[in-house]
Amino acid sequence: MKETKFRSLIKSISWRIIATIITTSVAYFLTERIDTALEIGGLDMIFKLAIYYSHERLWGIIPLGRKSHPLEDINLTKEINHEDKEIIKNKLKELGYIDE
Repeated sequence: MKETKFRSLIKSISWRIIATIITTSVAYFLTERIDTALEIGGLDMIFKLAIYYSHERLWGIIPLGRKSHPLEDINLTKEINHEDKEIIKNKLKELGYIDE
């Protein structure tokens, strides 16, 4: 199963919000200046959001550690016809999912 670009983007944004809160908090703890902490947190968010999104998309195309769906190699027409149903049924039999 491939992740959509939208899903990768939403995951990137949600993680960056959490990570930026942490970074901004640490920057404030170290500097005791809210303006400096917000600048550091903002720059951190922008750069790391772009880098994480790219990283996520790259891993989306790397098959390492992925399990494929047992039916993903079956090419179907847009509308599933009788022939397509037979192909699916035979593949499921072959994989041991159904007995007939």
